[in-house]
Amino acid sequence: MYLDYWNLREAPFQNVADARYAYLCSQHHEGLARLVYLVQNRKLGGILTGPYGVGKTMVLELLDQEMQKDRTTRYIHVDYHPGSPLGLARQIATQMGIRDRITPLEEPGDLLTFLKMEGGKLGHTTLVIDEAQIIESSDVYHFLHLLMNLTIKNKMGFKVEPAFTLILAGFTDMTLLLKKDESMCQRLQMVWNLDPLDDQQILEYIQHRIRVAGGDIWIFERDAVYELAKHHHIPRRINNICDVALMLGYASNQKSINVDLINQAIEEADSLRTHIEEVEE
Repeated sequence: MYLDYWNLREAPFQNVADARYAYLCSQHHEGLARLVYLVQNRKLGGILTGPYGVGKTMVLELLDQEMQKDRTTRYIHVDYHPGSPLGLARQIATQMGIRDRITPLEEPGDLLTFLKMEGGKLGHTTLVIDEAQIIESSDVYHFLHLLMNLTIKNKMGFKVEPAFTLILAGFTDMTLLLKKDESMCQRLQMVWNLDPLDDQQILEYIQHRIRVAGGDIWIFERDAVYELAKHHHIPRRINNICDVALMLGYASNQKSINVDLINQAIEEADSLRTHIEEVEE
């Protein structure tokens, strides 16, 4: 609706993991580099944490792209759903493309048995489990322990290395849950937390997304961005507010997004959250 008005090729503030719009500040660069290191060096695993909407999914999308260049590992990404280890085993088998070769798959051990027999042919797998803060079952952790115990020989045929590198991604509090499982903590060799953006990073983030969409990076006035930064530092929330601001600016025939418009956008974008909180009370 507002694209032509602001001379944009596409909407710049969609809440989807589009690598073209990836804004990587130093913490994102380092987090991605650490995950790539874990995989390339066949470590057992690591953890990526952060508040909702801070950019974990984007980092994992970029990791996926990096791993597509690496023919020595298979990359699979599983969104965890509460349940038994069997459900997770079936998800993993499907993502690995081996579900039809395991008959029957009625117990998690069926997958483990198959991987022990065929693992050398399948090679190394990078297993990312998103929303891992939901995992509370000791049975699920035990199943993951057994996966991480599997080994394969490298291409030279003599060095034994892990068959899986496990990356758990989730909300910041996930590390507190993991403390209950000392065995898993010992297996995971890195924890990297993504923090909300600071004021300067918010300015760079907004301008980067507008630039990718083909617009003038100063559609949002500097003072308006810093006003936004007083209220929100999470990219997902910033996207919602900026999208509303562009619509409001178009509707009122403004030449740019000023402080008054951004405050109106914040109020409108936050109205749903306020309504939900009132209903819950």
